[in-house]
Amino acid sequence: MALRYSYPSDSPRKSIVDLLSFDAEPLYFDNPPSEEVVRLLHQAAEDYSDGKAEAALQLAYQLAPEHLMVLVSLFRYYFYQHRFPEALNISQKAREVVRQKLGLPQDWSTLSEAQLSEGHEHDMVLVRFYLLCLKGEAYLYARQGETEKGIPLLEKVAAMDSKDHLGTTALLAVFNRNVRQTDMTAAGD
Repeated sequence: MALRYSYPSDSPRKSIVDLLSFDAEPLYFDNPPSEEVVRLLHQAAEDYSDGKAEAALQLAYQLAPEHLMVLVSLFRYYFYQHRFPEALNISQKAREVVRQKLGLPQDWSTLSEAQLSEGHEHDMVLVRFYLLCLKGEAYLYARQGETEKGIPLLEKVAAMDSKDHLGTTALLAVFNRNVRQTDMTAAGD
């Protein structure tokens, strides 16, 4: 990854994390899990229409609970089954795995752009994945009727992604509008 630099005429140099730059970086699934876990993931994909996929996914998770390929597969399963609390839990686990790999602070709300960019020039796929977990968790809160819990997550992602490569700004606007409408409706009752 090459960090992009912008030099506003009225301010000192400021580095901008380029969330779209991830050429030639290993993806989170480039380090495959064991053959047994891969077999279970394939089995889950084959069994999805029969309603038997969860058993294989759970076995894969037991064998490789911190492998992102397994976590993403389990997340997708729960998400498409509309099991949003379970999807949220798995997203948080995946984010924690990435947080540890990147050495980021435990509390996402204290994260700074400098912490994302410094020393992570070759990890932008994981940085992006981490921020997408936050964005996805915000969406999952909203799907569970807890939109207000998602707003701080989206605000953090927007602050880290000043060029809005991850498309957070529009979602944040929808969240804020929905919260205002809910507040106005509650005030009218």
